[in-house]
Amino acid sequence: MKKLLRRIAMFALSIVALGAVAIYIGSEHRLGKTYEVAVTDFHADTGLPIEEASRRGRSFMCVGCHRSAGNVLFKAPLVGTLVAPNISRIAPTYTDGELERLIRHGIKKDGSAALVMPSATFAHLADDDVANIISWLRTQPEAADALPSATSFGPLGRLALALDQLPFEADHTPHDRPKLAHRPENPGQYLVANTCSHCHHLQTNAEVEGKMVPPLAIVSQAYSLGDFIKLLHTGIGTGDRDLGLMSEVARANFSNFTEAEIASIHEWLLTEPQDESAHP
Repeated sequence: MKKLLRRIAMFALSIVALGAVAIYIGSEHRLGKTYEVAVTDFHADTGLPIEEASRRGRSFMCVGCHRSAGNVLFKAPLVGTLVAPNISRIAPTYTDGELERLIRHGIKKDGSAALVMPSATFAHLADDDVANIISWLRTQPEAADALPSATSFGPLGRLALALDQLPFEADHTPHDRPKLAHRPENPGQYLVANTCSHCHHLQTNAEVEGKMVPPLAIVSQAYSLGDFIKLLHTGIGTGDRDLGLMSEVARANFSNFTEAEIASIHEWLLTEPQDESAHP
């Protein structure tokens, strides 16, 4: 009887081991998947002074995720640690064309996909703003990696990868969308689509990091233009409130908007949105 139980236990352990190996192989296969999107002959030259190009580039929320030397976006036992990498160290290893593909399509230098990179939104960026982002990246002094410096996966994370349940933006990015050469002269809708819509829906609540995010077209009705400028430049909401993540994003990114850009955003939110799509 003991011998039989031992055999059953060994068989069960073998099944578990085979399952673990299958999950690991499946997860590595998903991580190594490549995408047939060619690197274009893109040159990051907008003709703007570098200070203005950098100002515009900073407004598109790269710092919100990557910070100055990498940033942990998510960490959970058994699932893993998701890290936005140190762009000051990585950007110099990419050509302008490779950075354009990464920004717009979520595809890394080796052809594999970046996890959580918001390229489904950035696919709509005009050429000159992609160039502004790249120009700004080129000005960043290289900094030592923050720790931990790389994404890692626990057993549950590996299982999610093997089952293709993690958000690789390259799977949802319109690779053949016609691209704008320049941002619109009245850029309110354009800036909402390429910044605010990372977190907000227009007419319904959204959820970010487990917290409810209010509908942008509705909550903006409570803000005068002066209060809206104050919110985006300082992160301080009506009633002198700190708005948590919104305040952090405003100070790190939206503080780079000019008052004219904010006025264009405010005007469009008050007069135009009728559905969930901010994209033209």
